[in-house]
Amino acid sequence: MQSITFLASNNVKINGLRSINSQVIHVAIAQCDNVNIQNLNVRASTSSLNTDGIHVESSTGVTITRSVFRTGDDCISIGPATTNVWIQRIACGPGHGISIGSLGNGLIEGGVQNVTVTGVVFTGTQNGVRIKTWARPSNGFARNIEFRYVIMRNVGNPIIIDQEYCPNNQCPTMSSGVKVNQVTYRNIKGTSSTPVAVTFNCSPSNPCRGIRLRDVQLTFENRPATAFCANAGGTSRGTVIPKSCL
Repeated sequence: MQSITFLASNNVKINGLRSINSQVIHVAIAQCDNVNIQNLNVRASTSSLNTDGIHVESSTGVTITRSVFRTGDDCISIGPATTNVWIQRIACGPGHGISIGSLGNGLIEGGVQNVTVTGVVFTGTQNGVRIKTWARPSNGFARNIEFRYVIMRNVGNPIIIDQEYCPNNQCPTMSSGVKVNQVTYRNIKGTSSTPVAVTFNCSPSNPCRGIRLRDVQLTFENRPATAFCANAGGTSRGTVIPKSCL
């Protein structure tokens, strides 16, 4: 069970909370409006599954700032039907990164929009900034997302959109119905622990559109990393390393 849950609440303020070794999610936010979280310190073993630092869903107006996450799962995860999220000055690692999703688990599902992630340092995480959706029909969406001023330190998948998300090897074999549009990656720098630092594995039936790369510099073992694109369209500007595959 979660260490602490805020359900159907308005004008929530959390400051200076420390959470250690939760059974699963440390802080859950659901069906809330106007939530401000700051100075949160979360610690869990790297081998502890589902110990997300903060999970947000079905909520609007959520701000998370000046916090540290060391977990066995996502530092912060953003679920369906969530809008107007601001995440700033976060230290994440170890853990699975900051994720939008997973989305598209249900046929009828609220979308995610207007999310900004800025001023984050990822250290030794499995992923950096991630959008993940199931490969099955859904009316869900993720749009108007911006990841900016991010530092990656030895991160497995620094930038990733995965529309074939399947954590348990019991994978649907359909195409994701979740529409991913208008996602910006700006001023993202650092090192990848794998050769492929940028992955846009998008849905063949609903390709990603409006992906923007602006001043991205990611290396692997002191040389430029590589990028992989499938069913993804967008633009690049400024210095973009690895070379854009959009």
